[in-house]
Amino acid sequence: MDQLTPYRDDVYAWSREQAAVLRDMMGRRDLPNQLDLENVAEEIESVGSEVRNAVESFIRLILLHAVKIAVSPAEEAKAHWREEILGFHAEILGRYTRSMRKDIDLDLIWRRAARQAAAHLGRFGERLPALPATCPIHLEAILVEELDVDSALTLVRSSFEHPFEA
Repeated sequence: MDQLTPYRDDVYAWSREQAAVLRDMMGRRDLPNQLDLENVAEEIESVGSEVRNAVESFIRLILLHAVKIAVSPAEEAKAHWREEILGFHAEILGRYTRSMRKDIDLDLIWRRAARQAAAHLGRFGERLPALPATCPIHLEAILVEELDVDSALTLVRSSFEHPFEA
């Protein structure tokens, strides 16, 4: 690690790099015994993890709302969910950094969003069609500056194993 990432440029990469540097220092005899390097490294690493977790949560919420829009006949709710998607997307743009990409499991997030959508829609007597295990929307399509909600909804609708009229 010759060139460390500046904190302001990418807190996720910075936290991973700083934790690695601290772990590399473990076992050195010239450091005070009171210095708890392993736990300090974990705490610094958790700073980046919290940011990534927030990004993943907003992605899940976008997918959840996209599924609900694709399935529900409730027009007023659809307009609200569309607004929510745009708000969640704005939150992602303020937090996401490229170094997170390799650690985001979009298919897992998709499956969690689908389970949550099924539970929510079930409360209102609506049924979720069978969804694929893999996310129909590529992460790059979510991370663009201008999210195309209509294209995302088309991808979600086309992924249903048993299409229906929406």
